[in-house]
Amino acid sequence: MFNLSVKVEYGILGVLALCRDEGPIPLSVRAIAEREDLSIRFLEQAMGLLKEKGLIESVRGPHGGYRLTREPKEIKLSDVIFAIEGTRKPRDYGKGFPASFSLKPKIINEIIEGVETVLENHLGKINFDDLARRAKTLEGAEALMFHI
Repeated sequence: MFNLSVKVEYGILGVLALCRDEGPIPLSVRAIAEREDLSIRFLEQAMGLLKEKGLIESVRGPHGGYRLTREPKEIKLSDVIFAIEGTRKPRDYGKGFPASFSLKPKIINEIIEGVETVLENHLGKINFDDLARRAKTLEGAEALMFHI
C-alpha cells in the first residue's frame, strides 16, 4: 500500500551512507553509488534535492563530496521523503462523483487523511541515527550467515 519512489529510496540510502561514514572527509556521490550499488545519475538527483532543502551540504575540491548539516539523530525519515517528494497536497476524492453521492467523497477523504496523518507521524519518529544502527546490525547478521 505504501510505496517509496526510487528517488526517495536513493535519498534515504545517500543520507544513510553519510551517517555511517565516520570520517571528516566528505563522501562523494561516486563513493556512495559504488558502495551501495546505485546509479550515480539518480543518486546525484536525490542528493541535489536534499542539498536544496538543507539536509546535506556539498564541499568542492579534490576531496569534495557531501556531508550532513545536522546530527543523524536530528534528521527524520520524513525530512528526507518530503525533501524529495515535496509536501503532501490535499486531494479531493469527490471529483467524478455525482452530487447525489456527496457523502462518499467526504468519507473517502477522511479515511485517506487519517491514514496519511498516521503515516507522517510514524515517519517523523524515525531518525537516521536509529536507521544507521539498524543497518549495522543487519550487516553484522549478514556477515555471520553462511551457505552450504
